[in-house]
Amino acid sequence: MLEASFACASSHSEEIASMIEAAVLNITRNSAYANRVAEGVKSRLRMRGAPDSKQQKQFIMDLVDNALTSWGTSTYDWLQKNMHGYQ
Repeated sequence: MLEASFACASSHSEEIASMIEAAVLNITRNSAYANRVAEGVKSRLRMRGAPDSKQQKQFIMDLVDNALTSWGTSTYDWLQKNMHGYQ
């Protein structure tokens, strides 16, 4: 499901980046910064091969593996569990 979701988001990366750029520009009034943020979003949503390719599957698995071992993710999960009882 994550692979399909990523492929969908990737196919709409221009629209997603445009909305984020507009929001950042509205908040900061800094067009250069808003453009950098939008380009970063597009870069993160870029496909690494065809949707069902080995390269894309490995990229998705690397994202998952990195999230599982991330200090930030672990801390957020711990906070949610202890503050709200989420598991």
